Amino acid sequence: MASQLQSAQAYAEIRRRILILEIRPDDRLKEEDWARRLEVGRLAVREALTRLHGEGLVVRGEKGGFFAAGMSVEDVRQIREAREVLEVAALRLARERISAQQIQEIESTCDDFAYMVKKGYHTGAWEADRRFHQLLMAAAGNSRLLRAYEHCHIPLFQIRIGQSREYIEDYEQTEREHREIVAALREGKTEQAVASLRSHLARGAHDVLADQLEKAEA
Repeated sequence: MASQLQSAQAYAEIRRRILILEIRPDDRLKEEDWARRLEVGRLAVREALTRLHGEGLVVRGEKGGFFAAGMSVEDVRQIREAREVLEVAALRLARERISAQQIQEIESTCDDFAYMVKKGYHTGAWEADRRFHQLLMAAAGNSRLLRAYEHCHIPLFQIRIGQSREYIEDYEQTEREHREIVAALREGKTEQAVASLRSHLARGAHDVLADQLEKAEA
C-alpha cells in the first residue's frame, strides 16, 4: 500500500509540473533525482513515469530514460483546438450558472498571477495561470466536462522564463487577457468573454511556435 501511495504521489506531482511547464518539453526526468526531490522510492518514480508515458506526457529516449514530451506544430494546433472547444463550452454554460463568488475566485487568480510575476516566482505564476483556466471550467457547473478537461492533460502554452523586458511584457499581456475575460463574465457579456478567450489561446499558440522557430534558427 505504501508503494502505491508513493507512486500516486510521484505521478500527481510530476504531472502537475509538466502541465505548468516547470518541467519543460524535452527535459530529462532522472529517476534518482525525482526520488530524492519527492522523498519516495525509485520504483515509485519509475511507475509514475511509465504511467505518464502511457498518457503521452513523457517519452522514452533513444538511449533509454524518460523525457518530457515536446510539442510539435501539430501538437500545438491540437492543444489549442482542444482547449478552445472545452473552455468555450464552459463559458457558454456558465452564462446562467456562474456565481458572484466564482467570479471573485477567478479574479483573485489574476491578482495572484500579478503578485507572483512581480516577485519573480515563475512557478507560482504558472500555477495561478492554470488555476484560472480550471476555475473557468468549474464555472460551467458540469463535473463531467471538468473531468474531461483534466483527463486531456492539457498543458499551459509555453510561458517564457526570465526578467527581461520582453518576458515581463508577455506576463503582462497574459494578465490583461485574463482580466478581460473576467470583466466580460462579470458584465454578463458571454460572447465577448469567448472572443477574448479565443484571442488569448491563439496568442499562446503563436508564441509557442515563434519560440520553437527562434530556437531552431539559433
